[in-house]
Amino acid sequence: MLNFGKITTGCCRWLAAFMVLAIPNSAFAAPQQLYGKSIMVSWREDRQQKVPGEAQMRSVGAFAEFNVYISDLGRAFSRIRLSVANKRGRLKSGSKDEVAGENSLRNIGFHGTTMTASMPRGRGGALQILVNFESNFQSCSARVIAGKSDGAESMKGRSLISGGRVDMYSVKASGESCRIQSGNVFGN
Repeated sequence: MLNFGKITTGCCRWLAAFMVLAIPNSAFAAPQQLYGKSIMVSWREDRQQKVPGEAQMRSVGAFAEFNVYISDLGRAFSRIRLSVANKRGRLKSGSKDEVAGENSLRNIGFHGTTMTASMPRGRGGALQILVNFESNFQSCSARVIAGKSDGAESMKGRSLISGGRVDMYSVKASGESCRIQSGNVFGN
């Protein structure tokens, strides 16, 4: 079971995992009001991490974006992008695209006015993005949660930026923002 930490005041840790598991597959279809639109979520991540061979933990600040385009047929196309500044202050970034239903490890689902996106974060962790839409689907708000598996010391994975191994011991998301725009954020 994943430990997503505190979600909101008064909620239980298991709520995030339960939300994804409790919704029937038929509820995962995007509402028609989102067809032909893009949902863009951004946030900051403050991490404690190290790469194999490093003796000391490093604090890393990253800027993250998760964009989803819902086609005119209701199909979800998504991209996660991470950027960090190197020691000289130059921005380095990397991204990964996936299409729902094509060997995708991302689960994107809709239920009423809520979208959930969950994805593995290396071995031993996951990332969940909760998006709440206003009733007219013209605006949104988001909450991003990173979690480790119970008993896992770190999330062990590959960096989207360098492709090298990285072990993340803690990840705290903050400053989430969300917006919706007409058209395909990936190519129009």
